[in-house]
Amino acid sequence: MAEIIKWSKDLETGIKAFDDEHKFLVKTLNEIYTLLMEGKKEEAKELLKRRVVNYAAKHFKHEEEVMEKYGYPDLERHRKTHEIFVKIVIEKLLPKIENGSDDDFRTALSFLVGWLTMHIAKPDKKYGEWFKEKGIVIDDEMVDID
Repeated sequence: MAEIIKWSKDLETGIKAFDDEHKFLVKTLNEIYTLLMEGKKEEAKELLKRRVVNYAAKHFKHEEEVMEKYGYPDLERHRKTHEIFVKIVIEKLLPKIENGSDDDFRTALSFLVGWLTMHIAKPDKKYGEWFKEKGIVIDDEMVDID
C-alpha cells in the first residue's frame, strides 16, 4: 500500500483509544491514496465518504465526550476545530471530490492529511499531556469502525 501519511510517535497522544482511532484514520487515508494511484477514483471516493467523514464524526464525538467527562479546560476550542473541519469537508471538499478532477481529489486528500497531522500533533497531544499531568487514565474502547 502506498503511503501519503506515516504513523509515528510524534502523533501519539498517550491515550490508547484515541491513538487507535487516529491510526485507523491514517490507514484509511493511505488506502484512499493507494486507490487513487491505482486509478480507482470511485472506490477512493466511496471510502473517503464512508470512512473518513463518518468515522471522523464518531471520533470527534468520542474525544469531546471524554474531555467533557473529565473537565478538560480547552474543550470548547477543541470542539470548534472539529466543527470547522466538518464544515470544510462537507461544504468544500466533498463537492470538489464529487464533481472534480483527479487533481481536485488529490488536493482534497492533501488537505485531509495536513489537517489530521497538524490536529493530532498539536491540540490532540495537548489533551494527552493534560490527562497525563492530572493522572487520569482513559480506558475507553475505540469507537466502532463501520
